[in-house]
Amino acid sequence: MNKLRIVRDSDPRKLTQKDIAAFLGVDRSTYNKYETGDSEPNFDTICRLADFFGVSVEYLMGRPGATKRPLTSEDMSGLTEKQIKILELMGELPEQDQDDLLQQAEYRIWLKRQKESGQ
Repeated sequence: MNKLRIVRDSDPRKLTQKDIAAFLGVDRSTYNKYETGDSEPNFDTICRLADFFGVSVEYLMGRPGATKRPLTSEDMSGLTEKQIKILELMGELPEQDQDDLLQQAEYRIWLKRQKESGQ
């Protein structure tokens, strides 16, 4: 599957292939084949994986333009209009551009913290 490895690697739980295989009730080698594209999981398994990682099936399958998961009003509660606009715009960019902007934002935050700490 196109995005399975990316989703697993970006998950804050730092799960291994063995962890996810146990969740699915399959052998680790079977799950590995899902990640490498040597085997395709059935639709039920794809849905379980999407729910498990909190992403859409379309995103997991690598559909062009698919987002990880549509934002809900609950996700956006407490955000400013500017923050919401940033999220909306980011969702329209290709994944590599999103990664680049995220890296730039993290760097700017790091610089800000360095400056605040007097370094």
